[in-house]
Amino acid sequence: MNTTKKTEVAANWILNKEVIAYPTEGVWGLGGLYMPEIIGLVSKIKSRPIEKKYILLFSSLELLNKKFKIDPYYFPLLEKYQHTFTTMVIPTTKGKIAARIPKQSMLLEFLQQINAPIISTSANISGKGVCKNVGEIKSFFDDKIYGVLDLPLGGEQKASEIIDLETNEYIR
Repeated sequence: MNTTKKTEVAANWILNKEVIAYPTEGVWGLGGLYMPEIIGLVSKIKSRPIEKKYILLFSSLELLNKKFKIDPYYFPLLEKYQHTFTTMVIPTTKGKIAARIPKQSMLLEFLQQINAPIISTSANISGKGVCKNVGEIKSFFDDKIYGVLDLPLGGEQKASEIIDLETNEYIR
C-alpha cells in the first residue's frame, strides 16, 4: 500500500480512479471519485450493501451546485452549513444527496486539488469499529485500497452531524 504526506499526491491517486484512506475532521475516511465503479468498489471493500448511500465531499458550494442543480431556496442553508462539521441531506433534481463542505483546511485543500466530488465513508468494514490510525488501515485494507494520505485527523471526537435541509431535522 502506498503512503504519502502530500495532498497533491493523494489527489492524483483519486483522480486516477483509486480508492484511498484519508483523514477527515473526526475519523479516517475511505473514498474515491463519485462514479458508479468506485461506489461499487468501496461497497465491496467495506462489505457494505451497494444500495446504501455515501456522503459526498465537495470543495465548494459552486461545485456542489454545478454537479447537482439545487433549488435556490436551499442556498441560505447551504451557506450556513458550509465549512462546518455538518453533513447536509439536500433535495436535488437527482434525488436527495448527503453532502459536506469541510471546515478542516487540509481536507479542503485536498478536495480543491481533486476539483470533483468524492464519496466518503468511515475507514472500517461495515459494522466494525473505525480504524484509528495508519497502522490499522494498513492491517485491514492493505491489499484492498491503493494508498493512505498520512496526515493528522482534524480533532473532532465523533462523526459529523447530519441535518435534512428539507425537514430541518437532525438525523444524527
